[in-house]
Amino acid sequence: MIYNFYIFSRGRKCLCREEWNRTKPCADIREEAKLISGLLITLNSFAQQMGPPKTMGFMSYSTPQYKMHSFETATGYRFVLTTDPGVPDQHDCLKQIYADLFVEHVIKNPMYQIGEDVSKCTAFTTKLQSFLQTRPFFAMLMSS
Repeated sequence: MIYNFYIFSRGRKCLCREEWNRTKPCADIREEAKLISGLLITLNSFAQQMGPPKTMGFMSYSTPQYKMHSFETATGYRFVLTTDPGVPDQHDCLKQIYADLFVEHVIKNPMYQIGEDVSKCTAFTTKLQSFLQTRPFFAMLMSS
């Protein structure tokens, strides 16, 4: 089951946030985005310090309640998906969202200003929703 999707800029600004299938609604979206961004930075730093040389960072981690999948582009954008813990690795899915949707419908959009909220790019948000809602685990709990 998919719970949230985020895009963060290099400067940690949340450019996009989508939510589905959550049982507990978010009380403070801005605070939640700030916590997720800080967690990403901490986990990335931890992975680089504890991992072997040339460790690029982390791709996912799990708790008993959720799993966080992450993909960081060479330009510093971070794409994040939170799911139930049984969902398999989504690194390739996030790469596909970046390459096929974000680059095509946001970065190449002449009306988009770098650093703006991505929700202004309606073609992107529509295609993102459609893409994620067609994943086999979108609204189904997966057993670990």
